[in-house]
Amino acid sequence: MDKPAILGNTPVFDDRLGIVSPRLPKLEQIQDPLSEALRTGQLTNHAFHVPQFEKALSDRLKMPNVISVGNATLGLILALEALNRDGEVILPSFTYCATAHALYWSRHKPVFVDILPDTFTIDPAAVESAITPNTAAIMAVHIYGHPCEIDTLEEISKRYGLPLLFDSAHAFGSQYQNEPIGQFGDAEIFSFHATKVFPVGEGGCITTHDKNLAEHLKLSRKFGDPGDENTRFPGMNAKMQEFNAIIGVEMLKVVDEHIANRHRYAAYLIERLGRLPGISFQSIKPNVFSNYQNFVILVDEVYFGVSRDMLFDALLAENILARKYFFPPLHLHDAYSDYRSINLPITEFVSKRVLCLPFYSEMTEKMLDKICVAIEQVHFHANIVREYYSNLA
Repeated sequence: MDKPAILGNTPVFDDRLGIVSPRLPKLEQIQDPLSEALRTGQLTNHAFHVPQFEKALSDRLKMPNVISVGNATLGLILALEALNRDGEVILPSFTYCATAHALYWSRHKPVFVDILPDTFTIDPAAVESAITPNTAAIMAVHIYGHPCEIDTLEEISKRYGLPLLFDSAHAFGSQYQNEPIGQFGDAEIFSFHATKVFPVGEGGCITTHDKNLAEHLKLSRKFGDPGDENTRFPGMNAKMQEFNAIIGVEMLKVVDEHIANRHRYAAYLIERLGRLPGISFQSIKPNVFSNYQNFVILVDEVYFGVSRDMLFDALLAENILARKYFFPPLHLHDAYSDYRSINLPITEFVSKRVLCLPFYSEMTEKMLDKICVAIEQVHFHANIVREYYSNLA
């Protein structure tokens, strides 16, 4: 087998293969509604296309209340503010920073807990152990498209009388017990960012069964103004633009096709990379359907031959941009330095080994093969790669 590029060979890709590549509608597919929006100047304030998009989302998710927002971070802040509860919010440290940052802006204190070792989602037992009289809510996160242990979390939230929110940024199109993610807890918050399975550029939505909560969120995303310019409370500007909704309506037509593609690509990568010692994957539970928002591997240095960080560098030399997602975990970020002493062994174990590979809604077998070849070459020449690193030191 050829040596990897980090040892002087030619990279497997001539051009950089980025971590994501959103598949968006062609201009001709959105030209008519876009031209009409530009002609009328109705670009925001839910003129036409945002309500149309919300209705389409409501139908798909089987949810009566879908509230579009400018992005998921704003959605998290609005949902947390709407709880009208001070105190602590329990959440995983193994998540994107926006989950915890939203607590800062809603004036809540994070309480980081550990994750499950197979799905990397929040550990319900750790959640229950962290509940105190100061707990205001539970914020669970669906990771890489895999849903949390929803039934157990809902049982805990009801038993303790605590609101349960789901950061569902990764999970549009995923299912739990054959039902779409979006139907659970007190509210779920989705991201439609360009990096997601369902991209509209910037955007997101909140789903809830609670009509009163939905009405509050609709006011809150528009300064607290119901339309008479007499604000009922201090809200914010969290509105989605018409342009993003136009893209969203079109993308709903193809999102299932894109998720099906991702399942095929994931099966190929699991079969191929699963032959290598020291490579493992996120477990997919039998009662869930993952949209495969991200495809991740765990690298065991002892059996694979090199560390996750060495593999990351070696892939970069092959023009493959992987991502250490999520490393470091949030309790080790500078922004949360007060939490560095907490003990989250599974979170730290996973975060030191996890690597997200480039993964798109439309890939070719040649692209997938080259990614696998690059990883196989590093494993085959692991001794020389380690020697290369020792010489650098």
